[in-house]
Amino acid sequence: MKKYIYLILCVLFVALVITVPELHSQTCHLNGDTLIMMAASPAFAPLKWEVGQNNMGGYKGMLLFVPFNAPETVPTVPDPSKATSNEELITAAGSFTFPAEGTYKQPIYLYSTEATVEYKAEQQGEADGISYKCTLGFFFPGNTPGMHAFNALIKNTPGYYIFEDADGKQMILGQPGLYATTGPSFNGGKARADRRGTTYTATVDSNYSAIFLQTPIDMEVIAGLKPAPSPSE
Repeated sequence: MKKYIYLILCVLFVALVITVPELHSQTCHLNGDTLIMMAASPAFAPLKWEVGQNNMGGYKGMLLFVPFNAPETVPTVPDPSKATSNEELITAAGSFTFPAEGTYKQPIYLYSTEATVEYKAEQQGEADGISYKCTLGFFFPGNTPGMHAFNALIKNTPGYYIFEDADGKQMILGQPGLYATTGPSFNGGKARADRRGTTYTATVDSNYSAIFLQTPIDMEVIAGLKPAPSPSE
């Protein structure tokens, strides 16, 4: 009789071992490292397009430039292993702050002629080493001493650019250690009807085809086109 009872108990034990993982969440068997891996993180998601959605190209004729050594803090993307969503992966959080004793107290405003701001990101590298060569172009008109002085300074000064698309989304070109470098090219024209000015081409190597700013910067305030909001606003 006892042998029969032991046999029944053994059968029940084996049945429990087989069925319990199917009846309960397997997380009860996971260690801490595995649980961290299962936390929310960037993942492939469907790319859907709503019929009738606006899709105007181009960028607004306002930009900001920050020399690489001017700010104390810079908006940055998270470490990919710490990003909790697809949006967070390509979003730069934080803001530009500048030391009280520094030369610059805010980003430098740059005007660009209408329909001359252009941005593109082309893939570069080989298998298992693909990244992007991001290029930002813009145009400043005229033949002024101020523009030529800017050209003299910008040609060998890496840094960061902020620009804005037609939908109002602001983007940043450059990250700490991966700064944007700028090549200015002046053309005074030949005929009286020719446009004269400097074309700027800024490039940077990046793991992302675009990086968006989490906290937009009011470029019109920096440009002096409107007053800064009061602290109470």
